[in-house]
Amino acid sequence: MMKLDKIPETMLITLWAKAEEHHYNPHFLVDKKAEEMLPLIDYDFSKFSRSKFSQAGVCLRASLIDKETQTFLSIHPDAVVIQLGAGLDARYERLGCPEVTHWYELDLPEVIQLRKDFFQENDNRSFIALSLFDMEWVEQIKAHNKPILILIEGVLMYFDPEEVKAFFLSLCQRLPKATVLFDMLAYSLVGHAKNHDSLSTMDKKQRPEFKWSERDSHTLEQWHPALHVEREYFMSDYNQGRYPFIFRMLYKIPYFYKRFNQRVVVLGISY
Repeated sequence: MMKLDKIPETMLITLWAKAEEHHYNPHFLVDKKAEEMLPLIDYDFSKFSRSKFSQAGVCLRASLIDKETQTFLSIHPDAVVIQLGAGLDARYERLGCPEVTHWYELDLPEVIQLRKDFFQENDNRSFIALSLFDMEWVEQIKAHNKPILILIEGVLMYFDPEEVKAFFLSLCQRLPKATVLFDMLAYSLVGHAKNHDSLSTMDKKQRPEFKWSERDSHTLEQWHPALHVEREYFMSDYNQGRYPFIFRMLYKIPYFYKRFNQRVVVLGISY
């Protein structure tokens, strides 16, 4: 397997988590593609075997984003969808290869090269080898003149707050209307990647740091008048008993619930 730098390598944690999910009942999702890919990649996935909490969290997060995507596509079947930082995620397959106007998956060139070993482009599915901060992809999706859904999963937490804010402001400047569906790291984890049950297994020199979250998702609305939080999901509310008992108890405390809870946010851009 090609050597990946420290941010793209984290995509292997999410791949492992989804491939393992079929062992659990109840399960949050079924990802046959992840199950197929895992044994084909030369990587020591066994080091994640004790990362039960993040395994459940990854799959719960993905399932919430899957469901919100399905809801959006039921209203806008002609949508243009772009998944930023797609890694080796198989959302397109999990959702039954939806017949949207176009489905794009964007990631860094070395990741897209690896992605091509496992996934195929077709008439309404394309890969884009760019950084999400290289905003030329926006013009590509705008050109369709269709409803736009932007998916960002497990990515923004690794970037500086100034970069994340500039990214959203840039979207507002370029898009008159769109929906952004993304996850928000638990606020108290910022600066504490070494305490995360799966990232802590990585070599210190290779482990990325958690850099961004907001204690209140509505803070984003203060960045630009076009930004509107439409919905947010506190993930502990949907854990189905899969989170460790001590955390399920702690989430009953409002202080802990707000600061130690990962969220999935539906953010509208509109004027």
